[in-house]
Amino acid sequence: MQRPRFELPEVLVMKILSKLPVKSLTRFNCDDIPSVYGACHGLLCLLDSSTDKAAIWNPSTREFKILPPSSIQRPPYFSPFEETYLTLDNVSFDNAAFGFDSKNDDYKVIRFVDLTFVNSEEEHPHPHFMDQVELYSLRSNSWKEIPSPDYTPTYTTLGNNYVDGICYWKTETGAYLDFRGLILSFDMGNEKFSILPIPEFVGFFPEYYVDLLVFNGSLGAIVYPSQRIDTSFDLWVTSEGVWTKQFNIKSISGVVHPLGFGKNGDLFLRDTNDEVLLFDASTQELKKLEINII
Repeated sequence: MQRPRFELPEVLVMKILSKLPVKSLTRFNCDDIPSVYGACHGLLCLLDSSTDKAAIWNPSTREFKILPPSSIQRPPYFSPFEETYLTLDNVSFDNAAFGFDSKNDDYKVIRFVDLTFVNSEEEHPHPHFMDQVELYSLRSNSWKEIPSPDYTPTYTTLGNNYVDGICYWKTETGAYLDFRGLILSFDMGNEKFSILPIPEFVGFFPEYYVDLLVFNGSLGAIVYPSQRIDTSFDLWVTSEGVWTKQFNIKSISGVVHPLGFGKNGDLFLRDTNDEVLLFDASTQELKKLEINII
């Protein structure tokens, strides 16, 4: 009997691809497993958070475009408290996004750069942090620095965070018991950041998780409680700034995290054993798949 085929969500595909012994990936020459971003027009972006290495990969044609290293200067940091310039101790790259700029017919990669500075003369120096944002253009084959937004991404999305020329990240403001969730967006065409509110439907922010994802070509938010063993999920989708609730999935025992939606609207979930489950919203059936994400 032939097994049924499942359209896996992008986040799950990316996890699988990042672990496969693909010969093309050896050209990336990365010491650690790279993060996989995409997909856009069948292309994926690979990024090593600990180095300056990045690449665009076409799995179907096996073409592999190594991106040039960044030539952007890392500014010195003057500490008014210590009254001295600090030494750059570490550079890391994270929260990237990959998408297409239809206005200029160009593929672009955006990434956030975390800079750590220390006083090299101290035995146990206190680190100081700065942020930069870099944007790569395939047309010019170069990186450039763009102004950093007031908010930086604090959470990754479920798979691709790019929809119709706009990249999205979840961010937040405030302190404990006064957290406020926000959505940071970046327009690939005009290269500008914007801030969108997470609507009030979420409820009290620390009591709920909100994961951004792409659902049927639109930006979606899947909302679920943070402190319950039996977890229910609400899916909301936005169109022109208006949020609409798509459906609610009642309590599912043992599920700890959503992984994303397949093309048929099936929800993939991770359980407490790091195994993948498939939930059919139309039949309310839960199936265990022979996939482990460890």
